[in-house]
Amino acid sequence: MLDWADFSLPASLSKAAFILTCRAAPRPLQLAALERGIFGNRRHLLISAPTNSGKTLIGHLILLEALSRGKRAVLLEPLRALAREKADELERLAPALGEAIGRPFALRVSTGDYRLENETFADPAPGAELIIATPERLESILRAPENQGWFADLGAVCVDEAHLISEPRRGATLEYLITSLLCLPAPPRLVLLSATLGGTDTVADWLAPCDVISVTERTPPLDKWLAELAPGEDANAGMADWLQNELTTPSTQALVFIYQARHTASTAAQLTQRLGDRAGPAGALPYHSKLPPAQRDQVRSQFLSGASRVVVTTSALALGVNLPATHVVVRDLTYPGARSPGVAELLQMMGRAGRSDRPGKALLLKRPTDEWSTPELVEALRRETLPPLTSALALSERAHDSRLPPAAEAVASLLLRAGTTGKTVADLETFFQRSLGGRAIVAQIPAALRWLNQQRLAYHDETTDHHHLTVLGDGAVRSVLPLTVAAGFGWLMRDLLSLGEDDHLLGRWTPLDTLLVLELLHDDTPTLRKFSADLTGQVESWCEGHSAQVPLLFRRWLRGGKGHANAAEVIGSLGLEPARKVADRDEWARQRGYLATFNAIVLHERARGRSITDLERQYGITNLEGVEERWRDTMLWLLAGLARLLDVRAFYYHLREECGADLERVKRVKRHLGAIHRQVLELIEQIKFASPLGALVLTLRRRKGKAGVGVDSIRRLEAAGFTQIAQVARLSTEQLAAHGVRKDIARRIINHLKAMAV
Repeated sequence: MLDWADFSLPASLSKAAFILTCRAAPRPLQLAALERGIFGNRRHLLISAPTNSGKTLIGHLILLEALSRGKRAVLLEPLRALAREKADELERLAPALGEAIGRPFALRVSTGDYRLENETFADPAPGAELIIATPERLESILRAPENQGWFADLGAVCVDEAHLISEPRRGATLEYLITSLLCLPAPPRLVLLSATLGGTDTVADWLAPCDVISVTERTPPLDKWLAELAPGEDANAGMADWLQNELTTPSTQALVFIYQARHTASTAAQLTQRLGDRAGPAGALPYHSKLPPAQRDQVRSQFLSGASRVVVTTSALALGVNLPATHVVVRDLTYPGARSPGVAELLQMMGRAGRSDRPGKALLLKRPTDEWSTPELVEALRRETLPPLTSALALSERAHDSRLPPAAEAVASLLLRAGTTGKTVADLETFFQRSLGGRAIVAQIPAALRWLNQQRLAYHDETTDHHHLTVLGDGAVRSVLPLTVAAGFGWLMRDLLSLGEDDHLLGRWTPLDTLLVLELLHDDTPTLRKFSADLTGQVESWCEGHSAQVPLLFRRWLRGGKGHANAAEVIGSLGLEPARKVADRDEWARQRGYLATFNAIVLHERARGRSITDLERQYGITNLEGVEERWRDTMLWLLAGLARLLDVRAFYYHLREECGADLERVKRVKRHLGAIHRQVLELIEQIKFASPLGALVLTLRRRKGKAGVGVDSIRRLEAAGFTQIAQVARLSTEQLAAHGVRKDIARRIINHLKAMAV
């Protein structure tokens, strides 16, 4: 049997391969890669092979080869959870791998997706460095002009799940990022990995010079089954019967994929009841992105230990989060109200079956109402004909936000990277010709520039024929704030400035105004409740009891019954339009305003420490626990970006040229924007902590020359049952220390509370 040492592979990489796999012999895919001599050149590499075929190892070895030369190397994962999992795996092996390649290396995880705070990017690299990141994160590093030197030391980039380039929501970012890397003066070696990639010729031409390794045979094999359900037959009962027979061997475990996260818990409970002991001591468990991180970790641990033998999850897990199973069931082939999975997605889910060298078995359940015909589906799964990679950036119908031309984000990012020099149309065309979308994207450049100019995010210098970002555009792009959010906020501020020379409206701006605007402008905030008379009553009641905190926008424009509100004025100022034709635009605007105000109130209350249980009970919400983590994370990102826009320079032209403002008024507006900026920073801290003790943190952090109190100290106090600052004030330094608070921090807290006479 051939092993790694039998090929012209450096001894260091042979050792690394064994450390990563504990296998002396390469798999068929790895043999094909070795026979092609991919470690003897610097050509880009595209690997298309089924799940569990060993393509990840090839990517890791190329990253290690770059590290052995003292370069930076980047592993791109599509999900933060997957990036963290890969980091945990490689951190354990890093010392041995460093010894094998003859050079120790640092390992960093950068998965904030959008925010660069609390991270520094040294130039040049401080020795060999492996970064595991999401595509959005790496692109946010690349777009800042001051980070350009960071990429000079980049030796290799491995893109996992590369077929996501065709994905409507995130594909454009990945394509733009890869194009940017290809256009660097000294491009890193790129490795694209995919289990569900069709034709490779187009991608190989894009990456040229590029080697392609394509394997269709799965090792170990996958046994695919299709079961047709009779009309009215219970799908859960059908898959329970199949699993009852398949889980007879104790070492077998199953993943069950269903459409909606909200049904995972009930489906897991039904399977636990039907399977009995075969579900494991912990029973079947739900697993999805809306679970709190601690609960997700617990489910993973129970599955990996065998305490649970069945996990019910959504298709998001099929992207590669490592829960090794021998069996897979795909229950739902049709997703009502959303795009149903195609062959590639079905094969991605089925491909999660199989562990190490053990064959996998996967079952699809087909209902009579599914659009697939049985012969068509059987043939598609047998042939495994996969769609070729296409450019999400090039196709306007794939734009996630219909308000935004598809190339506008990428054009704006290029303008930021150009700094004060700017870009001509010819410069932009040269870059996008190198992209996967090529000429199709080039044709969109004029529309993208027109939109950016109309929204005052960019301008055209006719004397040099160069395009530049405005101060507002620079702030938005630098912070990776959605351009529609930046544009809408900019127009609202200009309209408020135009309403009165005394600027009293800006002076009455509240933190809830900021949350309200973001709820209106950003499409990816949760739907907590449907609009109803009860919801409007709850909003009105809250405002009556919190008069000082009522948003200016609600008090002045959004409030009122049908036909008696001026909500359309605010909605129009933000540039919002209904997704479909509505009979009464004013009523649509009023309802949207009340829903956004409701969300802002709930988030504000949560940020001030109200418990999820209390909020769900008071406001009739049923899904807050499931959406809260992502919601707060999204708002933290948006608020951090918005803080960059609160600069009087962003509105200076409007003030001087369109409002005729004198210097005194400019100074007054600057003070108002500064006050709103401070509100935003405080909101960030409140939302980050979401604790009744958060005020203690904020007041301590405001003390000049004094270090603050960290979130860990606050969480320890909460775990000990303290929910009010007055309770903490009654403790001694020793008592605080007994609850796990460091003594120096405990003294700081006690001294502060004594000074405040709490």
